[in-house]
Amino acid sequence: MKTNIRVIFLLLALLVLQACSSTKLVTRWSEPAAQGGKLSKVLVIGLFQDDLMRRHFEDEFVTALIAKSRQAEASYVHMPDLRAYKDEKKLEAVVNKVGADAVLITRLKDVEDRKTYVPPRVEYVPTMHGYHGYYGFYMQAMTPIYTPGYTRSNKVVQLETRVFSVKDKDMVWAGVTESFNPSSSGEIIRELADVVVSDMKKSGLIQ
Repeated sequence: MKTNIRVIFLLLALLVLQACSSTKLVTRWSEPAAQGGKLSKVLVIGLFQDDLMRRHFEDEFVTALIAKSRQAEASYVHMPDLRAYKDEKKLEAVVNKVGADAVLITRLKDVEDRKTYVPPRVEYVPTMHGYHGYYGFYMQAMTPIYTPGYTRSNKVVQLETRVFSVKDKDMVWAGVTESFNPSSSGEIIRELADVVVSDMKKSGLIQ
């Protein structure tokens, strides 16, 4: 009976871990010549069809950049309808109006259901009943529990972010993130802002 309870507990723990969301930077690149904390003001653009998601995304990134002592501004304040700014001159006018020296753009790259097989394994869990001496404890604490193999399905959301220098229009940072089993778009955005801005700081683009 106690063994069955332990098996159930382990399976529940695995399910909880599987359900947790985590955002990781899977690929990234930065321009070595751009290091040195040269970015002072960033215009943040979220290329999302959902307006609320876009506003949430841009506000979250602005907050994260300001926390790193950088000025930042959300694009929706100046260009509420992204479709009206397909002309390069119109977009440049917004950048100049903001006074940004860098533009950060994020887009949805892919959403997929990724299946992975977890092989069976044996775990050793201490027993709860009494024992006598170190040998008794040694033997009773090594109770094997077999966990069968299973197929795990993960929802993976990929987002691509690129940062461009306004002065020469060159890309200075790029990265692709993967978010596993997100519970909401807000969760992805919070984690994305933290991961991207932290790596930009590590790359020397911001201090």
